[in-house]
Amino acid sequence: MENKEVVSIVIPIYNVEAYLKQCLETIVNQTYTNLEIILVNDGSPDNSEEICKEFFKRDQRIRYVRQVNGGLSAARNTGIDLATGDYITFVDPDDWVTEDYVETLYTQLKKYEADVSIANYNLFNESTSKFLIKVTENDYSETLYEGRDIIDQDAIQETRDMAWACAMMKLYKISLFEDLRFPVGKNVEDNFLMYKLLLKANRVVHTEKCIYWYRVGRKDTLSQVWTEKRVLDEMEAKNEKLALLGMLGYDLTWHRYIYKTRLKRAIEKMEEANLQDTETYKTAQVNLRFLEQ
Repeated sequence: MENKEVVSIVIPIYNVEAYLKQCLETIVNQTYTNLEIILVNDGSPDNSEEICKEFFKRDQRIRYVRQVNGGLSAARNTGIDLATGDYITFVDPDDWVTEDYVETLYTQLKKYEADVSIANYNLFNESTSKFLIKVTENDYSETLYEGRDIIDQDAIQETRDMAWACAMMKLYKISLFEDLRFPVGKNVEDNFLMYKLLLKANRVVHTEKCIYWYRVGRKDTLSQVWTEKRVLDEMEAKNEKLALLGMLGYDLTWHRYIYKTRLKRAIEKMEEANLQDTETYKTAQVNLRFLEQ
């Protein structure tokens, strides 16, 4: 296909030397070739820098920057600030993508004149070394959502999986990030930002095609650790989302259901960690009672 528009791929990097080569090999071998590949080393103390430099020498499309550790949001924000492409996508460094990842998202976005293109994903469990491959009724179906239907669909999709809720497995018009960035210092950072990007979008297209491989089961990742801060940040993000969407007149039924489900899980995790006497646990209980009214 003719590649005219530049797609920026942002990869935040921290302590992933065991997985980084696999990720980068799938990025540099994309069928859509007009890429700007931005590697942001977030102060990683392992061998990730050497791997980045190796690929930097191999591929002139790669831009490499190292910064003082600031967390995932800070690394992604640096990538956004550096991006010069017409479109942008995020890939986590311990994941990998199919060779037609960018081409699929780009072709779909252009076909429907959309602002965001979303794909599906498969799972690889690091702890069990097992692959979980999704099979749907129509693996190649494409669905367009417009206007207020986008946010309604966002809630429904979150009851299925994380394809809409996370920053990855999407292609965005770079203009959506003109006044938006990931919140620095927060856990569950995608919860603070994704719905705001979708609110700015006029059209979102979603395919069931699985073109992203998401690695789970790593014991050293924040997504596997339930702390008081994580629970507090998630409550803050969900409270902010409900308040804004309510003010804009959206139906909150599904959004409230998701929040209740997440709160119940957080409460269970805090009980397992004997955190029942903490203010965070008590706040979660209060929020849950409010949602169940």
